[in-house]
Amino acid sequence: MPLKRDFDQLRDGPFDLLVIGGGAYGAWTALDAALRGLKVALVDKGDWAGGTSMASTKLIHGGLRYLEQLRLDLVRSSLEERKVLTAIAPHRILPLRFFIPTYETNRVGSIKLKTGLWLYDLMAGKNQPVPAHGHLNKAEAVERYPFLDSTSLSGGFVYGDCQTDDFRMVLDVVCGARQAGAVAVNYAQAMGLLSQGRRVVGAAVQDLTTGAGVEVKASVVVNAAGPWVPLVDNIHILSSHIRYSKGVHLVMPPLPTKDALLLMTGHDDRIFFVVPWYGKSLVGTTDNEYAGHPDHVRVEAGDIDYLLSEANTHVKGAGWDRNAILGAFAGLRTLQNEPGKPLSQVTREWMLVEPRPGLLASIGGKYTTARLDAAKMVSRVLALLDRPNNAAPPTVGYSFPSTPKADFKAWRKQWIPRAMASKLAYDMAAFLMLRFGTAASRVLDLIQQDPELGRRIAPDLPFCRAEVIHCARHEMAVHLEDLLRRRIPLTILSKPDPALACEIAELAAPEMGWSTTDIQTQVARLMAHWSLP
Repeated sequence: MPLKRDFDQLRDGPFDLLVIGGGAYGAWTALDAALRGLKVALVDKGDWAGGTSMASTKLIHGGLRYLEQLRLDLVRSSLEERKVLTAIAPHRILPLRFFIPTYETNRVGSIKLKTGLWLYDLMAGKNQPVPAHGHLNKAEAVERYPFLDSTSLSGGFVYGDCQTDDFRMVLDVVCGARQAGAVAVNYAQAMGLLSQGRRVVGAAVQDLTTGAGVEVKASVVVNAAGPWVPLVDNIHILSSHIRYSKGVHLVMPPLPTKDALLLMTGHDDRIFFVVPWYGKSLVGTTDNEYAGHPDHVRVEAGDIDYLLSEANTHVKGAGWDRNAILGAFAGLRTLQNEPGKPLSQVTREWMLVEPRPGLLASIGGKYTTARLDAAKMVSRVLALLDRPNNAAPPTVGYSFPSTPKADFKAWRKQWIPRAMASKLAYDMAAFLMLRFGTAASRVLDLIQQDPELGRRIAPDLPFCRAEVIHCARHEMAVHLEDLLRRRIPLTILSKPDPALACEIAELAAPEMGWSTTDIQTQVARLMAHWSLP
């Protein structure tokens, strides 16, 4: 189902539920509520998944590090969600093997790691999308990962988790919510809440593309704006409930392996990842206290120095330095406030608060468990509406519009040769299938009509020009940045290139209705954000 932006649909109220915030939590809430028969509106002041949800490490995982903090319920529910999401969207959730090198200087020794991984597998239960953990001795580890520092390496462990494209997952959820009857509009900002006495009865929403406004009446409002939760209508009472953690990732050249690495820092007892993503390496994340405005979070020089230093302690054979950095991005985690605790020990569990009658606010949580937490949120909405709530959450057995209806492995086996017959290289065919699911056929149709659209956008990335046309036509993009940062993560995975940005803007212009002046404006806007410190 194509996504078409229509701000006027917000005038079709009143709604049962208005959801503010189109990240993972807001999108899943809208989908769940719409599937349960509620009349739903979903708005975001920017693009879908434009904040925290797209600043993740791109993992769907149980959170191995939470075992050490004894957050067993969080790990268990995350591992169960890993299985549920794989069933819902097999083209979105990909198995990934991780390696944890063990060094004599590690804070966590081999016995403790072995015990933790055994418990991780036990808590995961049966029918998981990844195999159980295993052990490599030093010789095996050096052979498989020759780029690692082997000075005091004693071996290591392999285990399984999953990865995803965080933006495209959220976009699928939004598309599903639209198909289920929800109204969903991006670049629609909640300027203030509507009240009758203390009760919240909706929000004044402004179209940031035209300046038009509408009062969206709703029986219940869910504030799922992530770091912006306290800023919706200046609800400062919520500020005491949260702490901000800033997370930064670097994008580096690929390592000669398809595996991810879980590494331990040398001086602050943290872990970080090196994860393959679209043929590059994501290195992250940091976990630093942040007290500024959410709009102003940025990658800073100190973040880069920290991640490069820690990565090069282990990945000595990569030769990574500042010149090797291809991209970087920062985001904020909104955590429950646990006064007196170091930030690294503050819970990542989710909390629902009700600051005023008719208003719910979502705080904390993980990308992996957003579907599960959203289901709890909708159950509370149903209780407030005095509606029946006896059935299991409908998203458990849900199938996205882009999910292949046939067996996924069989579908994939047929799809890749078909795409390669249109002169796409294997990596382009494989990623096209994973990024678009069944909608990949539309992209392939464009290439068959004009083979020039099968050319790569950039020589070292698996994205073709037809994707630009498809995303501009069917995926509710408003700005060039929406196309080239989120729908196609070019500006995350490569160094700034104004000539390429202009070329892609000209390609998209007929679909977006951009004039020559508009193209220049869009390129300037994009380049202002496509930069490295």
